[in-house]
Amino acid sequence: MPLFIILGKLSDTAIAKMREAKERDEKAEHIIQSAGGKLISQYYTFGRYDFVAIVELPSPEILAKVIIEIAKCGAVSTETMTALLPGQMYEMARGT
Repeated sequence: MPLFIILGKLSDTAIAKMREAKERDEKAEHIIQSAGGKLISQYYTFGRYDFVAIVELPSPEILAKVIIEIAKCGAVSTETMTALLPGQMYEMARGT
């Protein structure tokens, strides 16, 4: 299943309501699981982004649906990258 790295910024409202972060995160994980995916890991960060999540989802189209559903909560804006495992890159480099 494809891996995606999601870089996120919390809205001012989400930051003001950090006491609700656990519930918000659980809701996001439920959305990911309902789409047939898995939250591999999640980290809160300091700097340009407020959090990083690594997820497995069936396709980029499903990723888009998940991002839209999570964004409806109004708490985040995201930037997403497709991730490849080293073995996948090696196979691509060999042309297999």
